[in-house]
Amino acid sequence: MPNYQIDARTLRCPEPLMLLKAKMRTIASGDTVELLSDDPVSQRDVPAYCKFLGHHLLESPSPEHPYRYIVQKK
Repeated sequence: MPNYQIDARTLRCPEPLMLLKAKMRTIASGDTVELLSDDPVSQRDVPAYCKFLGHHLLESPSPEHPYRYIVQKK
């Protein structure tokens, strides 16, 4: 179960990523954030953001959860 949740459904680029970035700055290392985003650009932006900053992308959208990303702060 993630520590925090951001519901960014209906928002468009760059808003979902900006909300995730803002939350990541305020949480402790090891905490997790569930981002719900139906913006197709998030499929590119969220993994790139995690890779660039070293955060762990624990879950990407799947058939069961088509809009869910779970990110753990490094």
